[in-house]
Order: sequence, then structure tokens, then C-alpha cells
Amino acid sequence: MSTTQNVKGNRKIVVALCDFKQYFKIPDGLDLEDQTVVSSWSVSWGKLYIDYVDGRKTTDIIEYVKVDNYGIKDPADLVIEDAKTDEHNIEYEEDKEE
Repeated sequence: MSTTQNVKGNRKIVVALCDFKQYFKIPDGLDLEDQTVVSSWSVSWGKLYIDYVDGRKTTDIIEYVKVDNYGIKDPADLVIEDAKTDEHNIEYEEDKEE
């Protein structure tokens, strides 16, 4: 398992860095850095877009789950970070079902 794969026990989020932050949950089991699965991903107008190598185009359009301010069209930078930290504290519903 890679360090950026989103799985139970290793939850990851995308943080859009602007003059503020937006937080996006990554689909379960997906590693956005795995170029054999994901051809590209981006954030625009408060949505995370994921394009897949197998030709699926933006089948996952994900709204932000938390924002520290209001959105702008395109963030200055995107990073993958741990979901459960003192700063983020974002929980996945799939983890509560046990």
C-alpha cells in the first residue's frame, strides 16, 4: 500500500490551498497518485474532479466537505494530507458503520 492511498486506517483528503482551504474526501481505496488508475485530478469551483486511465472521465465529482472561507475558481496548489489531524478532523462515514 502506498502512503497516499485512501483506505480505512490511512484516511486521506485533498486540501486546496488558496487564501483559504477547502477539504475533499477521496473515494475509498483510491490513491490519486497511482498513475496506473488515475490519469489526472483537479479542483475547480469547489469540486474535486478525477479522471481515470480506463477512460472514465470525471466520474467522481466531489463537493468539499469543509471550507475555511468562500471558494474561488482555481486553487494555487493541491496537496494530499491525512484526514484525521487536529487541523482537519474529517471523518469518513464508511468508518462509522462497524
